[in-house]
Amino acid sequence: MTKHAFQVLPGGRSEHLFSDYRFVSGEITDTRLMGVLGMHLHWELPYPTAEPNLHQYYYYDIEELGLETYRTYSGDDPIAVELASKNLFGGLGARMRPLSEREGRYLAAEFINETKRKKQMLPDEAVGLEFITRMPVFLTSEEHEELVEKMCTDIRSDYQLIHYYLMRIFGMDLKGASYLSAPAFLAEGGPQTFLPEHATFLRNSIEEYVDEAGHESYLCESLVETENKHWLVISELETAAGRITGAKRKSAFEVSLYEASMLLSRWEYVTVYEILRDPDEFDIEFTTYTLGAMRTDHVNGEMFMQFKRDNSHVDQRVFNLSDDIDCLYYVTDFGQLILAAYSLEAIALIEDKLHRSPLSSAVFPTARYQFQEPVLYEFAQSDFDDFEEFLKVLK
Repeated sequence: MTKHAFQVLPGGRSEHLFSDYRFVSGEITDTRLMGVLGMHLHWELPYPTAEPNLHQYYYYDIEELGLETYRTYSGDDPIAVELASKNLFGGLGARMRPLSEREGRYLAAEFINETKRKKQMLPDEAVGLEFITRMPVFLTSEEHEELVEKMCTDIRSDYQLIHYYLMRIFGMDLKGASYLSAPAFLAEGGPQTFLPEHATFLRNSIEEYVDEAGHESYLCESLVETENKHWLVISELETAAGRITGAKRKSAFEVSLYEASMLLSRWEYVTVYEILRDPDEFDIEFTTYTLGAMRTDHVNGEMFMQFKRDNSHVDQRVFNLSDDIDCLYYVTDFGQLILAAYSLEAIALIEDKLHRSPLSSAVFPTARYQFQEPVLYEFAQSDFDDFEEFLKVLK
């Protein structure tokens, strides 16, 4: 589930022995149910030295890749520490929960061991983690339960509960699904997979259902993507007291790429600006402006994806994977800045933010569009440099 691209942070291995470091603090994202975790640990040398502080940043993909990214920063500049967290964890829509030293050491070892079990390569920078993992930490059942509570967001509705449960089921993460299951359901066998392979959870709609006997449950229609196919899976789930008490697959059938695209289609609102400044100068200013956004390179420019601050999009009847996107910025090699969002309200907000920023004098609006389905991604994958020329061909 690779959702984020990361850059190497300044710093690196310390000249001191890692074994000398003492624990200062730790924090973890509450995104276990999303299938990813971000962890930040702060260590300090107990004696005077030029740079006693070491900050570690872990990005862990639970479903497939394991410890996907590990970075360090030697120093204690508050701005640099915050910047590092935003760069790695800013797109997760997470709250950071405090960790004890035992919890931090346990998770670091868990990340490494699970990555090896998945037969994935550890990041090259992870060679210095032995000082954390050489002494195994075994949590009591009470400690483990407390840690799970920190890693999981609070469940506020059955909609949220069901979306997260199905997300874990299709991600082949039965352990994660068990965190949402009632004890009686676990005793009966607990969560079971709905498909024989890992699938990305693209969309899910929930309908309340009452049978002839008056028994209440929820019917779900899930659009998922396996390695090279799309599936529509119908399931029935039962809940009580904020936990899953029953879940069964009723049917599953393959759908075409066109059918999947129709289910995922939605309006996209786009505003195009001409960049008036030198490209290098603008790039420096815009990188600061979009701090925390996910940045990806394309043939004809760079995309900056700004995510919402929380995962409230999970707490509604219909879930769409891309609903966590707040807006998109695209800087083209042709000298255009393109803004895109999925509602009129959202595009108006990001336009207003841009116009009130120091960048307002660096750009000039040239066009506004609305499309019945997303177009910006198609442009990013095309051979066109000019968005306007791309639209002429698209029409």
